[in-house]
Amino acid sequence: MRFRIWQANGLPHPYVMLFLAPAFWATSNVAGKLGKAWLSPDEFTFWRWVLAALLLSWLFRARIREDLPVLKQRVLWLLLVGGSGFALFNIVLYSAFARGAAVVNVSIITALIPVMVLLAEVLFWRTRAHWLQWLGVGLSFAGVVWVVGRGNPAALLETGLSQGDALALATSLIYAGYSLALRAAPKVHWASLLWAMCVAAVVASAPFYVWEGVERGFRLPPWQAWLLLLYVAVFIAILSKLFYMESVIVIGAGRAALTMNLLPVFGALVGAAAFPDERLGGYVLTALILVAAGIAASEWGAARKRALESAG
Repeated sequence: MRFRIWQANGLPHPYVMLFLAPAFWATSNVAGKLGKAWLSPDEFTFWRWVLAALLLSWLFRARIREDLPVLKQRVLWLLLVGGSGFALFNIVLYSAFARGAAVVNVSIITALIPVMVLLAEVLFWRTRAHWLQWLGVGLSFAGVVWVVGRGNPAALLETGLSQGDALALATSLIYAGYSLALRAAPKVHWASLLWAMCVAAVVASAPFYVWEGVERGFRLPPWQAWLLLLYVAVFIAILSKLFYMESVIVIGAGRAALTMNLLPVFGALVGAAAFPDERLGGYVLTALILVAAGIAASEWGAARKRALESAG
């Protein structure tokens, strides 16, 4: 069977999208750390989704108008899933950077997303996992523990997690839930679904933005922040979300989430290049090796499982 880069709907093949999504997300972590110089977590989250929603409203207004009746029937689902997977995820993520989390650490911690997805599928949907997938889960988890423990996991028992790393772990849990919820996504065009999610994120983030504005005073972001927000809105808020969301719908949350393990690799490289103080020390490289081994084991196990199911 020949591999086609482009699908009939005009989007790249799911595996192409699942390679590009973590590549864009790797720059998202850098943008999040840069943005704290001009924007609070609530401001950053609110304005990125406002821009994304406006862009989609302009580009796909005819398609959105056509799918609106279906979307209206799923308003509660859209508010819950879009509000958590888009808005709450970003507020917590930017809060992690505001509390000193390193881009490299956050990128590696997100390796827990496929671990959480696989566990949920096994526990709640009775999905069977190959033993190599469990090996991949263990290696990925070991890599995360190694990096949050700064190469000394035993020290975590005494010092505990830093605030930034703890918030990064919370983002992994939020996104795992979002990935699983996409099983029940409404059957509409991808542009309409993404637009609805962005609008839900605006609605969910608005109270945080207003509350902060009442306390500290409302302000417009400086021009540097607008440039950063525009990049985030186009490449991260729209393209990366679209690629991941569509891939989960096509091939399933479990298989799609495994490619999230590419984020630690991309994130570590981009973070080290953007912030010289986050150079790849020995414990970071060890964590990356563990996560990379987890990717290989998980993918091999998933392939073996599919082969056995086809043969049976």
